[in-house]
Amino acid sequence: MVEKLDLRGLLCPEPVIRTKKLFDKNTSDAVEALVDDDVCVANLQRLAKSLKASCKVTAEDGFYQVRIERALPDQSINSSNSNPSLEHSHNALSLSQLASQPANNNDVGSVIFLTKETLGEGDAEFGKSLLNIFLQTMLQSGHMPRAILMVNSGVKLMKKDSPFKKVLEDFKNAGTDVLACGLCVDYYKLKEDVQTEQITNMFAICEYLGAASKVISP
Repeated sequence: MVEKLDLRGLLCPEPVIRTKKLFDKNTSDAVEALVDDDVCVANLQRLAKSLKASCKVTAEDGFYQVRIERALPDQSINSSNSNPSLEHSHNALSLSQLASQPANNNDVGSVIFLTKETLGEGDAEFGKSLLNIFLQTMLQSGHMPRAILMVNSGVKLMKKDSPFKKVLEDFKNAGTDVLACGLCVDYYKLKEDVQTEQITNMFAICEYLGAASKVISP
């Protein structure tokens, strides 16, 4: 049986939560969700990966159909996509997967959680410089976190003209998941600045934080 959901118009993480609740009931072989935003598509693709389910995306007229299908025991996970811009979406992991995955160096499962664009209180520009120095020091010292998660004004670090752009790209190239909260990206009108595969949702952020062996929030 295939369950159908119309999630158009809903803000993250509601589409992910509703889809997962329906999928977790184990009463259906697949869930077909309609969404109207490519970020929602990427979030549902991540959910499918965490559920070890297959995912197929079809672009319709003004919206997307995302089919998440329960994999057979001997069936490998696959994700097909008719929208080329979404083919390389970041694969968020489930809580159990994150907890079992080793990270670089000795900081197994550590996560940097950034809720603002400054380090500490006081002068804003000085605080931004301190945060940049902090991230540069973490990178150069080899303390590689499993992920860098940005919420609220922390997502401003992802602006195209941000002085943090290079250090975040260096972390990403080194294997760290660099992700920004989708609601926050929308609120600060930064959707044009942040790549779709780096926009996540509160559900995935909670999974990362819950599975982390250490959360660093400077």
